[in-house]
Amino acid sequence: MNESEKEETKRVTDRSPSPGVKSTAVVKYTAFQTPVSYAQLQCNTDINLPPTNWGGIDTYGLKQILTGGTGLSSFRMAHMFPDCVGEVDVISDAECIKKLLKLPYQPNGTVSMMAHRVENTLLLDDFDVYDYLMKSEWAWLKDFFYENVLKTMTEKERMKLLAPRPSSALTQKFLSHSVAARPQPPPVTSTHTPMLTGPFLPEPETRPEEPTNEQSYNRNVLWTFEDIRMLIGSNLPIFGDEDRPCISLRLRDAREPINVLTGIDYWLDNLMCNVPEVLMCYHLDGIVQKYEPMKTEDLPNMENSKFSPKVIRNVAQNILSFLKSNATKAGHTYWLFKGPRDDVVKLYDLTSLCPAPGNPFTTPVAMLLYRVARNMHLMNKRRRVRELLEHVISLLQAEAYPQIVASSHYMLADIYVPATTDPACPDFREEKSEDDDDIDFPEFNGDNESEQDGDTDANKSGKEPGNNQKETDDACEKEKEIEGRQLALRHLGDRRLPSGTEEKNKTESTGTTAMNTPGRCGKALTHALRGLLALHHLTTDKTEEEERERLKRQIIIEEQHPKMANPCEPIKMDYTPIKRNKDPKEHVSRSRRRKRERKNSEKNYLIEKTNVDKNAILVCKDIPTWQEPSRDDNFAWKLHLKTLLYEKICLAYATMAEYSYADGQYGFSLKYIDIASKCQKLLSKMIIKSRVVDASCLIGRVGDNFFQISKHWTELEQFKTQFFTDHDIDSQIRCEIEKDLEEESGEEGGDEFDLNINKLPTSELQAMVAACEFYLRAESAGAGGRGRRAELLRRRASVRNELAVRYMNDAQHLYAEYVAMPEEKEDEAQSLLRQFEKLSVNSAECLNEAAAIFEQVNDLPNLALLYCNKARYLRFKAHCSPDDPDADHKHLYTEAEDLYNSALKLLGPRETCGAQSVRELVAWELSCHLYTRAVLLQERAQADAMEVAEAFKHALRACQLGAGPRQYLYQFRAAMIHHRLGSLHHAQYRSCSDAARRKRLLASATSHYSAAALQFSALGDAAMFLAVRLEHVAALEAHAAVTPNLKLKSQQDAIDLLRQSQSIMKMMKDRDPEDQKDQNDQKPEEAEEVGIRNEHSLLSLFENRLHFILKSVIQYCRSKANKDYDRMTEMYKKLYSASLKIKKDDDIGVYAGSIYDSLVAMDEISKEFD
Repeated sequence: MNESEKEETKRVTDRSPSPGVKSTAVVKYTAFQTPVSYAQLQCNTDINLPPTNWGGIDTYGLKQILTGGTGLSSFRMAHMFPDCVGEVDVISDAECIKKLLKLPYQPNGTVSMMAHRVENTLLLDDFDVYDYLMKSEWAWLKDFFYENVLKTMTEKERMKLLAPRPSSALTQKFLSHSVAARPQPPPVTSTHTPMLTGPFLPEPETRPEEPTNEQSYNRNVLWTFEDIRMLIGSNLPIFGDEDRPCISLRLRDAREPINVLTGIDYWLDNLMCNVPEVLMCYHLDGIVQKYEPMKTEDLPNMENSKFSPKVIRNVAQNILSFLKSNATKAGHTYWLFKGPRDDVVKLYDLTSLCPAPGNPFTTPVAMLLYRVARNMHLMNKRRRVRELLEHVISLLQAEAYPQIVASSHYMLADIYVPATTDPACPDFREEKSEDDDDIDFPEFNGDNESEQDGDTDANKSGKEPGNNQKETDDACEKEKEIEGRQLALRHLGDRRLPSGTEEKNKTESTGTTAMNTPGRCGKALTHALRGLLALHHLTTDKTEEEERERLKRQIIIEEQHPKMANPCEPIKMDYTPIKRNKDPKEHVSRSRRRKRERKNSEKNYLIEKTNVDKNAILVCKDIPTWQEPSRDDNFAWKLHLKTLLYEKICLAYATMAEYSYADGQYGFSLKYIDIASKCQKLLSKMIIKSRVVDASCLIGRVGDNFFQISKHWTELEQFKTQFFTDHDIDSQIRCEIEKDLEEESGEEGGDEFDLNINKLPTSELQAMVAACEFYLRAESAGAGGRGRRAELLRRRASVRNELAVRYMNDAQHLYAEYVAMPEEKEDEAQSLLRQFEKLSVNSAECLNEAAAIFEQVNDLPNLALLYCNKARYLRFKAHCSPDDPDADHKHLYTEAEDLYNSALKLLGPRETCGAQSVRELVAWELSCHLYTRAVLLQERAQADAMEVAEAFKHALRACQLGAGPRQYLYQFRAAMIHHRLGSLHHAQYRSCSDAARRKRLLASATSHYSAAALQFSALGDAAMFLAVRLEHVAALEAHAAVTPNLKLKSQQDAIDLLRQSQSIMKMMKDRDPEDQKDQNDQKPEEAEEVGIRNEHSLLSLFENRLHFILKSVIQYCRSKANKDYDRMTEMYKKLYSASLKIKKDDDIGVYAGSIYDSLVAMDEISKEFD
């Protein structure tokens, strides 16, 4: 129920015609303007005479009261209002409802109705059993009727079944006399016509036994009686004037009192149409006597016709509970029957009783189920369509009704994979109604024995029987079906008592398709294949060639003369209010409120994803423009349905290809793309052409799969198994596509979808080359816009870059083999060299091509990374050409540095760069390049010390010591550079003879050693700290040896340096061995050069140098005759004694701890002499 209907229901609730019961009525459709003006007839007016408007056009539907509803009127209403199916409890004619509600007051009456269950809704129609018994194909019903019904009746009772309907001609004349003015037709409205969206689907075929010109009701009303919601068709004329704006007119014989059945009739008619008053006209033999008004709420209290509205309410609830508890099988036809003397109402399942081959109910019921499902599907109300369509398919044979069966399979496939599915991120959320106001009706609990015997369900067997027991149960069940389910009349009007168990047979929402993407696509493909197979049974009058030529001419004519809108007719449009105001005072029952809260709590609020794969297969949104085929044009419908089914197949395979690609199943993805491409090729060649997927996207995804296969080459056998293994459905669909391609071989189009994916590549390089080729094909296929083409170019450039790196790595391996090749294998060495040169050229070509593409699409981050790879190629080229002149090496290294700087310039300053991770990588690569270049320069035999020093200083400036992801690596590299610079100046100092220059070199070495030791200490690297500190001490010792006047000062400085190692010794003492292992794992490759110097040897060297220098100082002080030197001698002797307490140990922690304790003791001694 939409918001406007809710507001109308709330408004009419306050003015219910009978306040004793809850009754609201909302008109959903009316054929005539209501109410119409009327005039009271003068006394003694002869209404037997025809009025002036008699026999003319029926302007107010007065003739409808003579005929009433015919045929399966409930299904016509369900077709008009598919949104009510499943939401209301009953859809029926008003006369059927009244007949059921009058059962307790009409014990000798008869009831014969057909009942069908569609979802949670019962469809009730009058069933003239004698009319059907006259048909020869209903012989089984005749036998059943005579055997189980007529044998128990007397001849008089049998004649009651044939009693003609009382004539209403006098009533029609009376109403025609009462019309004061010709009523105006209601304004043109489309409220009863659903707004259908989606492709054209065939209409259900008309039943031969049902007339095609059936009349609709004067109005269709959504009637809520207590907690029961009903959609009813009513022909009650409604009149009004200034004094009485809304009344119903009734003609009564003044000699006959109003009995209870007539009172109930009047009361229910007014309730159903929300009429507050009835005006009775009494006559004698057609001569008007008087008028008497009466309110609707007073009708139950009239003399001689008193009845209880609560009893009527109980009857409605109990009958509905009985029907819902027993008429549980959707698609089955049930017969609700009561004979004249019966004290029970019986319900027979005619579908279970009739023989399968000649079931006359199968086709009409299936067609009506299809009609409801089709309209619900086209209105996107798919909540329970699947169940309806499955019943249609089970009831109809494809040989007899290929169009309907194929259309049903298409709709089922569309439920699993809707046409709006995005293959990249399919959103298969379940469709749920906004308001779930279905009422649970408990089973009717009467104490009648026959009721207890009959009202049992097949599901109530508690134990698992054996074979004999099962046969016995089946026989008993069959006997119960013949006897019918029974409802006793004597308790029909009793209040419905709450039972311990609620009715559990309420139809659940089996329309749910909660499964993963492969399951959904598999179901969709299964139904699409069955739809194609059903179309094989569709026959045409002419040959296929003649039909093709006729259809081509028809399509050309339709394109040249499209259908235009009629200026005299309004265009039907859906209307949804912008603001939906909810009345806070609206009363909502507790059970409904709980259901609504539970449903709201289950809503899934999804956050829109922004990381959608830009390379995914795109679905074309173009809607075909062909017009709906003629009803009898079988060939056009065949092609139309075949197009829809192949579109669904193509979409399902494209979705599966994307799912498999995202799941890393690249063999499956390629196979599904292959089938989808062939399907799209067929759609492009058919007379009714269609485009489902974009060619460039499909071809581009093939390139993606080949590229991913190259990256997961170890799983090649698994990918081959996926690609070459077909499911049965895949094989059958391939056969159907190939067969139809042969039929369409003369048509043009679809050549861009010839992918020819027959085999997988045999090597990684072949896979990457194939990926590039498919990217080129995708570009030439016409990408969807500039952005799509740029994405394809980007992907091709990325693969070219990967190819270049692969060629470079392979060339490095070949060069290593070439270098290691012995001289006696000169031929093999030359062959390796030629292969190396070819791979180098290929790498350079791929890099240049990728760089050109990234420049074309202005992809700065990827272009910067490509510059890094080009710089790496230049470094690789310089490394693999050791025989070339130094100038060429220098040129290559300089060009590589320029490429790194160009990359940084492209990315912009660090503060404003949008690709921080890329910029960090480029900066690190530049730092590595400069450091490596300086190291290689230093290791050359005739290297210029100044040039080496400048190279290291340049590398030091490239180290970003601030906070960042590589801060530890940068700090370690800076420490290593300081160490190397200190070692470089130290080496120059030893070979220099100029005193002034030696002094400057020593100062530089001391400065760099101090900086390196400080940084290694901060990093917690004990080995490097000790190595740097001992080299620094060695430099001071060398200085003491060549400068006698500064010997004591240099040695004292060396002792101070060694004593300042307390912190690192304490760290080594307290260090956890596991922490040391983790730290070694984080060190860069430069640490390998000191890796061979284990910490134990460094500690031993530390101890030796400490002892040696202390002894040297003591000897020097003793050689001087001076009190100050005597004091110094005493102090250094005590220091030396403290150093002798160091105990060597294999455990580094214990050894370092002993040194640490000695250094602490030495500090205490120094304080005594200060």
